[in-house]
Amino acid sequence: MLLSMAICSATVFAAELDQIETPRLLPTTESMTLPQLAREMRARNPQFLRASQEKLQIEARIPQALAWDQPMIGMEQTPVPHSPVNFERSQGMSYRLTQTMSFPGKKQLAADILQAQAYSAEAQIDQLMVQMLAELKRQFYMTLAMQQQAEVNRNTVERLNQVKQVAKVRYANNAAAFVDYMNAQVAQSSAENAMFQTQRQIDVARQNINNLLGRDPDRDLQLQLEAGGAQSLPPLAELMLQAQQQHPELRDYAFRMEAAKKNLALAKKAYYPDMQLILTKISNNPPLGLAGNSYGVEVDLVLPTWFFEREKAGVNEANAGVISAQASAEVAWRQVQLQIANAYSQLQQLFKEQELLQQRRLPEAQAAYRLALNGYANNAGDFNGLLLAQQNLRDTELAAALIGGNLQQAWAGLEAAIGKGLE
Repeated sequence: MLLSMAICSATVFAAELDQIETPRLLPTTESMTLPQLAREMRARNPQFLRASQEKLQIEARIPQALAWDQPMIGMEQTPVPHSPVNFERSQGMSYRLTQTMSFPGKKQLAADILQAQAYSAEAQIDQLMVQMLAELKRQFYMTLAMQQQAEVNRNTVERLNQVKQVAKVRYANNAAAFVDYMNAQVAQSSAENAMFQTQRQIDVARQNINNLLGRDPDRDLQLQLEAGGAQSLPPLAELMLQAQQQHPELRDYAFRMEAAKKNLALAKKAYYPDMQLILTKISNNPPLGLAGNSYGVEVDLVLPTWFFEREKAGVNEANAGVISAQASAEVAWRQVQLQIANAYSQLQQLFKEQELLQQRRLPEAQAAYRLALNGYANNAGDFNGLLLAQQNLRDTELAAALIGGNLQQAWAGLEAAIGKGLE
């Protein structure tokens, strides 16, 4: 009677395996979706605050570069007999206002350089968002995949409990050795230990997500995966074009190039002289009087250095900066192309692996376990074959749980490679 009940229970449980799918966690009201996490990360992570303030520092230098040089006001007592401090016997005095003026265009070029640097800093903030969003997605999907693996381990523990009951009944009826029951117990304990290890990995991943959000690492966090349609992989050429148009790293190097070219133009302006204007009011009532209607004006030219040695070196330096910026932009574009190609190949491979899992590996593993369990329950199968079928089913289910997370992480890598940030 007990054997019949165990066989019936095992048969029903095995039949339910046909309905096994990759386990999914049910969302709770306190769960956070990926867009919610991304917005909180952008608002709270101090790295964005630091980058934003660095950009503001550059922007604050622009009006300083455009401002006129500081004026100078002076007073001259001359001639003063016997002692330079004998002002009371001064025979003449004058007041002077001195203003230095750069050659037209120099200050504007200096401001343009700073403006290009500010745009570059803004592109670096966008690039920081792309990088951190990619890491957030990686941790997010890895956590969900590990939660699914934990569910697979729980199902494995339940299946092995069924195997234990069948082995126990067979042993009671002298149809199997007690070692079958013990082996099933060992396998079940191993599955329980795997549950503990997976839970530890989930806790670490949650701590990493909290750190990205600028929270305390131990703060409770529940994740929810938004429902979405099937994703199709666009042509590689289309992704390359998107990256060329929107990747913040490429924009960063473009602005660096612009700044280098402006710096070259400014270096060439050093060949042109600056000017100094001096306005003088001469008083006929020394030492401190203002009476008198005599004035003077002086215009001075600040010439380049002898033989233009410093100016030539400055232009050579600026030329080297332009060439370096061009080379850096080319290297950045080649690196982006390589990242896109690698991410694209990885996605293609993962799609093939997922198709094989869903269409062949998982159904075959389910069928093999069902047959092994039915055969052992009916005294027609080998216990080692049953354990092997159960282990193969567990490994296949874990692979099915992992492949979904790997696909989402690969998508995140591809989006980061083309420079896609928070939308």
